[in-house]
Amino acid sequence: MRIAVAISIAFIWMGILQSQTTFVPLDWHSSWNVERQLDTNATNFHPEIKPHSAWSVDAFKLAMPTRGNQFGSNGEARQIGTSFAEVSPRINATGFYQSGSKKSFGLESFIGAGVFANYKDKFKLSGDILAGYNEPVKYLDEITDSLNVVPGYGPANRQGGYGFNQSTFTLSWKPGRLVELHAGRGKHFIGEGYRSLFLSDYSANYNYLRTDVSVWKLKYMVLFNQMKSAQGYPNGVSPLSNKYSTMHYLSLNITKWWSVGAFEAVVWESEDSVQNREFDINYLNPIIFFRPIEYSIGSSDNSLLGFSSTIRPAKGLTLYGQFMLDEFYWQDVVAPVYAKLNPDSAIGLGSWRNKQSVQFGIKYHELGGWKNSTILAEMNIVRPYMYSHGNTNQNYMHLTQPLAHPLGSNFVEWILISAWQPTYNWNLMLRTTYSRKGYSTTTKHAGEDPNISSAYLSNATEFGYYLLQGQLVDVANIRLETSYTLVQSWNLRAEASVHYRLERSTKATKDIVIFSLGLRTALWNEYRNL
Repeated sequence: MRIAVAISIAFIWMGILQSQTTFVPLDWHSSWNVERQLDTNATNFHPEIKPHSAWSVDAFKLAMPTRGNQFGSNGEARQIGTSFAEVSPRINATGFYQSGSKKSFGLESFIGAGVFANYKDKFKLSGDILAGYNEPVKYLDEITDSLNVVPGYGPANRQGGYGFNQSTFTLSWKPGRLVELHAGRGKHFIGEGYRSLFLSDYSANYNYLRTDVSVWKLKYMVLFNQMKSAQGYPNGVSPLSNKYSTMHYLSLNITKWWSVGAFEAVVWESEDSVQNREFDINYLNPIIFFRPIEYSIGSSDNSLLGFSSTIRPAKGLTLYGQFMLDEFYWQDVVAPVYAKLNPDSAIGLGSWRNKQSVQFGIKYHELGGWKNSTILAEMNIVRPYMYSHGNTNQNYMHLTQPLAHPLGSNFVEWILISAWQPTYNWNLMLRTTYSRKGYSTTTKHAGEDPNISSAYLSNATEFGYYLLQGQLVDVANIRLETSYTLVQSWNLRAEASVHYRLERSTKATKDIVIFSLGLRTALWNEYRNL
């Protein structure tokens, strides 16, 4: 820890060249800073596709956070189309103190470096490499121990605390005005909300190929991904095996105030008992639906389908929603209505095949003229067994971490967030979340963990499975945080926070207060409100 802090300080005082990335950082302050500019600068932007590329931000003349490539090391403005390379540090040295029923100290740390290169604004290369060590507070320690990974990073190497490493890189090419090609290792987010039911940035990095096509009022993203399935879960992650996914997302701005989106994904294992498939060329077609392909090749791969809608009725105001289908049987969905209309019928209720999730939210930038502020309220509902699969190598997970919502399935969640940037360097945020989730008991599996195979359901009773079944656990989080950006081009921040967490069930009640203080390169989100 002392060595990491010493190296971090040395990096800062060395005055290494300003840095940039191919994408806008995924952290919320940076993403919302871009969104606040949309009402006056862009009518055909697609903010739900994240991270935003530097080219898409430039196209709409939006100010890109951590814009290190505007100036050279001598402070002179760079001309568009110039070529250059830059290096910068990646730092985290954060201490925690937990009060309450069990007092404890914790720390999170990593040290690393990032590089960015640009060639005539046609090719961009960015990358990071980190080595870290965490001794998390109690509830995060329990999460890390149960997943066998450091959330958001990768496999946990137990050494008193948890050692980990992470690599991120992107090679990007813009062959023309309408197309962007990206290849690398990282993560993505699809949605207008704080959470996403399609694809979030909660899991560890994965290898990907990404294509963005923008035509007229349309933007189409295609993602080809290589991920990892943890064969040893729940006792560990090893051995690891490859799994692959292809994802399509189409966004259409129907009017200046209304946009809709369609999402589809398919996940398959690299090798089964019959053949070594690796990347299946049948899923390379970027414009065809996955379900017909599945039937044509006789596969049982995991397909998901989602729809989104966004309405902007006033300046700064966004109403948004997502609806995701893992499995959908119309007769099971309408069964409760049919049973009410026909009380004497023998129709079954509560089929486990009803695997859906839904999100509703409202977001307001600069409400009432409150400059550089964002207020968000959101609700997420995810039914039991959502994102799971009979074959655990094909669930909607990566390294035991959800690819969508961090809580997995069988829960309801409410979120309220207020963020404010009073000056160029200061950021404040108040996050409040409340969730109710059903957990398995000794007598019934509740379908709360997509890591667990749902194959047994095919031989079990088909009906009698309901939202929030099982042992109920309520969790409330209230977290107030403030940060001061020390180096804008690195997004290097001094951060402080106070976090109250209450966990309650019929068995026990736990409440704690956590204080933190540290120095961090904030290029991605840290999810502590779990």
